[in-house]
Amino acid sequence: MTPADLADAIVTAIGRAVADGDLDVTVPTAVTVERPKTPEHGDYASPVALQLARAARRPPRAVAETLARRLATDSELAAVDVAGPGFLNFRLADAALGEIARTVVSAGDRYGRAVRPRGVRVNLEFVSANPTGPVTLASARRAAVGDALGRILPAAGFEVGTEYHVGTEYYYDRGASEQALDDLVDAVGADAARYWLVRSSPDSALDLDLDLMARQTSDNPVFYVQYAHARISSLLRDAGSLGLTAATEPVDVALLTQPREGELLRALGEFPRVIESAARLRGPHRLARYLEELAGVYYRFYDSCRVLPQGDAEPGPATGARLLLVAATRVVFANGLGLLGVSAPERM
Repeated sequence: MTPADLADAIVTAIGRAVADGDLDVTVPTAVTVERPKTPEHGDYASPVALQLARAARRPPRAVAETLARRLATDSELAAVDVAGPGFLNFRLADAALGEIARTVVSAGDRYGRAVRPRGVRVNLEFVSANPTGPVTLASARRAAVGDALGRILPAAGFEVGTEYHVGTEYYYDRGASEQALDDLVDAVGADAARYWLVRSSPDSALDLDLDLMARQTSDNPVFYVQYAHARISSLLRDAGSLGLTAATEPVDVALLTQPREGELLRALGEFPRVIESAARLRGPHRLARYLEELAGVYYRFYDSCRVLPQGDAEPGPATGARLLLVAATRVVFANGLGLLGVSAPERM
């Protein structure tokens, strides 16, 4: 059960409550589902009862309790609790949380993309550079951000028209305002240049450290993310050499019960919301920072949970499920990097 699935279940519960006369509100088409600030509160939370309370002319907790009773019968939910002034906290059943991995792998490069168009057209205008002269840092940044938005907005369901487009040779600058873009690409590579130009908010100052950008270590964010994808690709190749595959069936995803497995599953489930947020707020940096956080979550999972059997050992009961989880993580890295216009290397 992804956050989008849970949101649909909440909307259905509201509709049934209205039909039965338990609530008198207009049924929303969408509701907010987010990860709680503290894991002890559950896998996901929603403030929907607080948002409906005024229209329902009832206290938020009363609205939350009405919805909680209906949602508690859902077999994919292990617990539904009302907290504070009326928040709904959800803990997914083990199988429902594990299903996120199957959903991601089944969707492949479509995972994270809006299912339905929004019916909203966005005219995207970016880059004001002189194509006959050197591209400044400001122009390069606008180009990188605009190009990323040109991918993110359609993924979030917006119809996009672009007024101006520049090829990748114009997207980067060394950091001095009048130096040619080629210098930066020569120094750090196109991927690092593009990633660093979009990883901070367009409204903030941009500080480019060439030494850090070229570094092949975990303190370089673009290396940190790309290396996670490459390591996963290597692991899946090793699995193939052992005759193991990351198949969606038959795999018992309910075996993914370790805390680090759950942390990774929840992070993968956030990807569609991150795309929507990056599009709505016109901030590709939100996607870049998410990928960095996901890399950290993946590394913690890998350090805690053995995926492949060691030596002559036989695959364990959870091997197939963990391979599916690893494959799902690679899908999200590839999709996210692709939206930023950055490559997802198989080897590094």
